[in-house]
Amino acid sequence: MSGWKFGILHPGQMGVAVANTARNNGCEVYWASEGRSAETCRRAGQAGFKDSGSVAAMCETCEVIASVCPPEFAEAMACEIAEHRFRGVYVDANAISPHRARRIGQLLTSRGITFVDGCIIGQPATAHGETWIYLSGEEAARAAACFGVGPLEVEILEGGVGQASALKMCYSAHAKGMAALRAAVLGAAAELGVLRDLERQWSRSGPPFARAVESIQHTAPKAWRFVAEMYEIIETFEAAGMPGDFHHGAAEIYSRLAPFKGAEKPDLGEALKQLRAREGVNAKP
Repeated sequence: MSGWKFGILHPGQMGVAVANTARNNGCEVYWASEGRSAETCRRAGQAGFKDSGSVAAMCETCEVIASVCPPEFAEAMACEIAEHRFRGVYVDANAISPHRARRIGQLLTSRGITFVDGCIIGQPATAHGETWIYLSGEEAARAAACFGVGPLEVEILEGGVGQASALKMCYSAHAKGMAALRAAVLGAAAELGVLRDLERQWSRSGPPFARAVESIQHTAPKAWRFVAEMYEIIETFEAAGMPGDFHHGAAEIYSRLAPFKGAEKPDLGEALKQLRAREGVNAKP
């Protein structure tokens, strides 16, 4: 919505893409530097966002606030917003289960805050047709008004709060689940001494070996973010009557790859060694 003041929580790469889309639509973008890292300050400064100083000040200034943070922090962030007596539109665009989205929504609406359930599918957008933000809930159209220009593509889902989160969980269950499966297969093959034999057989009748290698190298630097997301998927699947066991395994795979946080492109041998080390980080909420 042109002229609205738009606050972005956790302006990481995806948060910056969300905020830039809002700014392209005429919004004035704010962030809060209090307690944030030097890297986040640098990123927000380069993007040209206005610093409100604190989340409390952001709540006083902005009509819309969007939360784009690791899923394990989504609920605490919403509670902080509620404590600051925000009275605008809050868009939770985190990778959380529908149950968690509804719980957050109930908390915020009980405090007079307009809640919109959201999810983002794709990489930080630089052009149209790359990444989508889906919104659900009674006030989804109000939030969508901030994103119409792009580059994020915006769509409204029917069915109320929880639908956007449900879509995210199902999409990620496949995309990130498949990446974890490829990593597990390569790790097992390396441990059993048949990695090159597998590569040869895949060249005849399976997926290209290079695609599996690229998958693990692309995923490893971000694996630390995916551990908690796998537990959100487990909760979603089990609530839907589906087994969550596979994504327990995926969480363990990403936990083992978590030490590659920030790496440019891990060497395959090092990634496989780390997978077989059987030591990771437990980020279960």
